[in-house]
Amino acid sequence: MRPFKINFSVLLLILFSSSIYSQGGAFEGRFGITAGYTNYVLDTNVLFTKSQPGYLVGIVATAEFTDNLEFSMGLNYVHHRMIFIGKENLDAEPEDLKFKLENLDLPIILNYKFLRLNDDNLKFGVNAGITFSFAQQYIPSDSSKENYILEPLNLQVKYMNFDQENESISINTYIPVGLTVEYYNVACNLRYNMGLSDPFKKAPFYNRVYETKAKQDYFSLSFTYFFGDE
Repeated sequence: MRPFKINFSVLLLILFSSSIYSQGGAFEGRFGITAGYTNYVLDTNVLFTKSQPGYLVGIVATAEFTDNLEFSMGLNYVHHRMIFIGKENLDAEPEDLKFKLENLDLPIILNYKFLRLNDDNLKFGVNAGITFSFAQQYIPSDSSKENYILEPLNLQVKYMNFDQENESISINTYIPVGLTVEYYNVACNLRYNMGLSDPFKKAPFYNRVYETKAKQDYFSLSFTYFFGDE
């Protein structure tokens, strides 16, 4: 896990450097904490999946270019949850197996505030950008089921822990687009995060002959509290 710790330290350094520059440099900036709900959707031809609610927590720093245009960079711990259909052995009955996917996400966002009300204390905006997501490890919630197999191809559960199997850290990308409502120093963000990269590109069972396919997306609803806001 050492490479993971190194990447986390680098991301923290980038984020805090951005915050310091935005607050003391050429742009006005803010710093805040964020938390919210996620719903992760995995579409693949090698697994039967169901969506489950998850959550995210993190920090965010912003830099204001104009009264209506703001740049933000965040660092989020994202805990997705999902269900795969599997069974103990070939003769057993299929059952729902709960899994979790834990990522460190680095969202880089531009927010355009198109409407201001209530003496500028209520703001509405649209936003878009890119998110870099680190780590791709689907881990069973019940460790006693690590030897189960997953339908429809009877994949072993242990092979879903891609990064551990490959002894590396995966990097995936999303395009986030959404809406923001901000009241005083609290902002609410509703976003659709569209996956760009193939999350199974480093899967141990990746097979070009079979044409292994996978796409991941997630919805998020989060709240951010900004410290020392105007």
